Amino acid sequence: MGAPDLVVVNGDIVTFDPLFPRVRALALRGGRVAALGSEEDIRALAGAETRVVDCGGRIVLPGFQDAHIHLQDSGQSYAFNAPLDQCLNVPDLQDALRRHAETTPGQWVNGVGWYSGIFHDGNLDRRVLDAAVPDRPCLIVASDGHNACLNSAAIAAIGLGPDTPDPANGHFVRDPSGEATGMLHEAAIEWAEARMPAPGDEDFAAGVRHAQALANRHGITGVLDASVGERHARVYQRLADAGELTVRVGATAKVYPEEATRAAVERLEGLRRNHSGPMFKVHSAKFFLDGVIENRTAAMLAPYSDAAGGNAPLMFGHNQIGELFTAFDAARFQIHVHVIGDFACRAALDGLAAARHANGAWPSLHQIAHVQCIDPADIPRFGRTRRHGQHPAALGPP
Repeated sequence: MGAPDLVVVNGDIVTFDPLFPRVRALALRGGRVAALGSEEDIRALAGAETRVVDCGGRIVLPGFQDAHIHLQDSGQSYAFNAPLDQCLNVPDLQDALRRHAETTPGQWVNGVGWYSGIFHDGNLDRRVLDAAVPDRPCLIVASDGHNACLNSAAIAAIGLGPDTPDPANGHFVRDPSGEATGMLHEAAIEWAEARMPAPGDEDFAAGVRHAQALANRHGITGVLDASVGERHARVYQRLADAGELTVRVGATAKVYPEEATRAAVERLEGLRRNHSGPMFKVHSAKFFLDGVIENRTAAMLAPYSDAAGGNAPLMFGHNQIGELFTAFDAARFQIHVHVIGDFACRAALDGLAAARHANGAWPSLHQIAHVQCIDPADIPRFGRTRRHGQHPAALGPP
């Protein structure tokens, strides 16, 4: 074997190897650990071209993996739009939008990251945004990605009128007269964005560079992008081919309720086949079974207990969930499911149980993400079916 590419010395290196839990030095070759040991032994392996890093006695850990993030989309949003994640009230939000508008003359004024626990249908509408951005279209998207708001100029620009029907799995909030307030829930956001000027691939590539730099500064070397489509895959692959990705990206490809099962499987098989490299890999199918509690789109077993009452439907039919999960499990995809409400959680468990009954057990790593509400009767089912519950720390900035 040749000399290592890199040796790390004078460190307190945590290996998580029970035989050598802590060492002073290590050597790497071809992106893999080649040797662990004393500083003297590892230095002796170095050649003329070996890079030597002296850690000065500091601790060294394996890279962290972020198992649920939307790196490309959130990276682009925070690289180019007004950051609203520190806004605690309406004046904060309006000031942030005014400042951003001053730096982006002649363009849409977009913002990202406001918290749905502070701003909601009752205190955020087009008039709040009109006061900050009166003469240009404005769209602001919440940190959870399930809520957004438009100003009056944006409502006019995209043609959202009194007779515009709600899209499937989406809702335009309206006042008593039927006029749009500007608030958008779920698929209504996609409807609006499809009628706005769209960022290009280079904007999203810049967003990846922005987000991965932040990730690297915090020791993150790998991520799971938890909802990708063709554009995401195209941008990630381009960066991977150019050697620009500094985090390994695993990806879950989004499946849509309107897709036929066979067509959906074939589409994702193409993504998996074309994107399976060491730095970018599509390996999972992503399903959004419901929305979020804050806008009352989480699917619950019991009706909401506020004055409005009611409930939210699943975003896929119950039988459709079983059919899709069974087909993707048979095609040996990992299945990644967004659930917030306890009814959505039960539906996900039912679908995964149907897949296992049909296909038998295999070393799958299916995941049910968020699990914000769960009926106690369903908790043991995670163990019986060997499903992983995934609980991201926050729905917020990248």
